[in-house]
Amino acid sequence: MRALIATGITVGLLAGSWTWVSGQVGLPTWVAVVSWAAFFAAGGKMTGVVKTAAAGLSGVVWGWLAVLGAGALGGWVGALPVTVAVVAFAMCAQAGWQPLSFIPAAFLGAASLFGNDVNVASTAIAFVIGIVLGVVSEWSAGEIARRGAGRSSAQA
Repeated sequence: MRALIATGITVGLLAGSWTWVSGQVGLPTWVAVVSWAAFFAAGGKMTGVVKTAAAGLSGVVWGWLAVLGAGALGGWVGALPVTVAVVAFAMCAQAGWQPLSFIPAAFLGAASLFGNDVNVASTAIAFVIGIVLGVVSEWSAGEIARRGAGRSSAQA
């Protein structure tokens, strides 16, 4: 079986399952999908896990710090834009350290936090679950493709 078809099968089954489970437990479905995509964009495998988890979760923390910083600046209308600018700089600057080098994941983590009503716990949990889904889908697609290729050559 072709690798893309195997990936489509595993991603489809896992995405449908996650959509159901996340609805049952009250976690944001879409946050896991964001980190799942980031895992693949980072190259998958252990590199994708490390880069997506480290940078993405740092983005969640940076986003939370932006909100806290804006609160500390009072009701000033420019408070959040200023703190967002500062953390956006920090998310780029931190990329000099290899585990935090995947800048898109940092921004995806922060954006997920903002889109999830600044709920740090559910954002972080769903973000990690998405990475796990990425690992499972990558592994299971590889197994399906490998076994399918074995059958094809045995039938020839």
